[in-house]
Amino acid sequence: MRIDRIGLVWVMAAGIAAAASGQSTTTTTAETVADKVFSADQAKRGRASYDGKCASCHDGGTMGPELWGDPFLTQWENKDVASLFTRIQTTMPEDAPGTLAEKEVLDIIAYVIQTNGFPAGDNELASKDALARMKFVRKK
Repeated sequence: MRIDRIGLVWVMAAGIAAAASGQSTTTTTAETVADKVFSADQAKRGRASYDGKCASCHDGGTMGPELWGDPFLTQWENKDVASLFTRIQTTMPEDAPGTLAEKEVLDIIAYVIQTNGFPAGDNELASKDALARMKFVRKK
């Protein structure tokens, strides 16, 4: 019992020291797009934005690449979703780059993830920062 208390004190002391130095005391694992990271409502909003601002160029790959299927997943596999967010927010739509709000880009990404066959969950993609820890994968 004494060893358990000493171990607990050691863990608590290490946590306090880490917190004081700004280090995280938890181990975070990267999420993937397969982890139900968006909601169905968010993807629905994303589809409306996509249809209005993206589809004319990306559907059929006429001016821009299709955002689903094997070519898309090959290009983005193992890359963080924040990279796609940045590309969309800074370069799209082509006729008005940088005009999409953060929430609209998050919704569009939710739709893209759904269109690639990944399941919805209860939570929404909440911020660009959260996307930095999230990776694209191939659907199993």
